[in-house]
Amino acid sequence: MGDVNNTEAVAVDATPAYAPTTTTASMVSAPAINVEYIQSLSGILKILQLFLGFIAWVCIAASGYCCGEEFVMFVEVTAWLTTILLLVVHLLMLQTKAPMSALPWPFIEFCYHAGVTLMYFIAACVVAATTGNRSTLWAAWYNSTYSAASAFSFFTTIAYGIDTYLSFQAWREEPPVNRNFTPDPPAQPAAV
Repeated sequence: MGDVNNTEAVAVDATPAYAPTTTTASMVSAPAINVEYIQSLSGILKILQLFLGFIAWVCIAASGYCCGEEFVMFVEVTAWLTTILLLVVHLLMLQTKAPMSALPWPFIEFCYHAGVTLMYFIAACVVAATTGNRSTLWAAWYNSTYSAASAFSFFTTIAYGIDTYLSFQAWREEPPVNRNFTPDPPAQPAAV
């Protein structure tokens, strides 16, 4: 029999020419989403406002508006888009970020909700007043869609009214902030 050479495998310490590196500083993190806001009463009201407002303006848009409904469409669509913007601001917590954190958010939201409540109420009254003004072959269909639009406009007005009250309460509970305020120096004892 022949000689069998016993050769042992030798481990070679070789570093690869390309080693991927990861740094945490260069990685971009996803924006944090405030899920708790959706579960709050204000978040639920915003979703309800979007749902009811969408139904209201779709009912008007589907029936071919005239006789003042241009104002109604302007109010409803503008409020709907602005409410989406406010919902995104709260979900992404943008009101706490640097340039926007200096703004008085509870007061801004109170003014917005109060204005939208008033405008929505006027728009709902316009829709209710124009319901039944059609004398065409399709008058029953127009009147039913305008009746639905009127009802949903009033429901949306109520939702904005409740949000107005909640934002008023939040504004009143917010401590006053005066960035230019410098406290008085401590009083010196009187000389005797």
